[in-house]
Amino acid sequence: MKPLDVLSTCFSTGSTAHARQTKLWENFVWEDLIKTAEEQLVLPALQSRLRELGASAQPPRDISDFFSAVEELNLERNDAIFTELAAVASLLNAVGIEPVLLKGAAYCATGVYPNSALRYLWDIDLLIPERQMPTAVATLKQNGFESQESYRLGHFRHHHPPLQRKGAVHFELHHSVGMGICKTLLPASEMIEQSSVHDFRGTKVRIPSPEHMMVHLIMHSQCQHPYHERIWPPLRAMYDLVLLRSRFSGEIDWAAIEGRFHHARQSAVLELHVLQVQESLGAETPFPIRLNWLTRLRWLRRKLLRTLPPLRFLDPIYMYSTLLLRRLRLLRTALEAPGGWRRIARELFAADFYKRFVTDIIQGYGR
Repeated sequence: MKPLDVLSTCFSTGSTAHARQTKLWENFVWEDLIKTAEEQLVLPALQSRLRELGASAQPPRDISDFFSAVEELNLERNDAIFTELAAVASLLNAVGIEPVLLKGAAYCATGVYPNSALRYLWDIDLLIPERQMPTAVATLKQNGFESQESYRLGHFRHHHPPLQRKGAVHFELHHSVGMGICKTLLPASEMIEQSSVHDFRGTKVRIPSPEHMMVHLIMHSQCQHPYHERIWPPLRAMYDLVLLRSRFSGEIDWAAIEGRFHHARQSAVLELHVLQVQESLGAETPFPIRLNWLTRLRWLRRKLLRTLPPLRFLDPIYMYSTLLLRRLRLLRTALEAPGGWRRIARELFAADFYKRFVTDIIQGYGR
């Protein structure tokens, strides 16, 4: 089996993983599994999953010691990140702002991951009411945070350029949870209004409703990842969905989620994503799916691209979504802003613009 198939089986739900575990561990290389787990952002959680699979899945002693070290180091790293998050929340609370935790921080704060050592965090995303954004940014800058301004069009995105103190995690202050269709699927004002106050290490933060967390997770995985074009969501994102669904099983209204995606004309996006989670992790779909001929065709296309990744270079839909769609959204936002066209002109004459373009072409999801 390929490393990704083995890894997917490790994180499968119910009987799927246990039914296949006997043959799973025959003739495979642990180092390959480790590399794939790192790429899929689930390395800290791997040992915990292996324990749940039983004796046949236990690695050699040196590999087990490595997994334990990774888990311990990630716990220390996350604790440092949460300490910095508490400091940021305290600064924002002092000027009347209660930031909304998004994605990984929200999952750890609400027990979606009962052990925060198992969830790898890259940065911290906070949703701030747009009218309070200037105050939030100014407050952090007055307290030692510096803005990463390397990307000239960064101010036209759905979040302020990352803010960071030297040697610490960087923060993205969002005024929206995405560009384009994301604003229709989940308006920031609605997410903030329906969030609830949560005590985080003596500070006040807000947590999105379970339904909004689920919508944001699916939306982020399917409509925002620039290199995946809805084809290869990271295993961590799919595992997040399984855990989020389990943690809030009685609080998520899937009919309302279906209605939200239907209203935005994105029903196929939702259906294809839950089908992919089912195929990858064995999780039953949370609602009945009736595929029409067009959605079936899109599903077959996905499976073909996952099986033969080089075909993406010949797929006009994939190349358009990866190379142009995100840039066109940013271009529209920039042109609507005062002086935006000047920044666009400078960007077009910058060498790194074309370097990123070539990187997008090559990287895609190069497995």
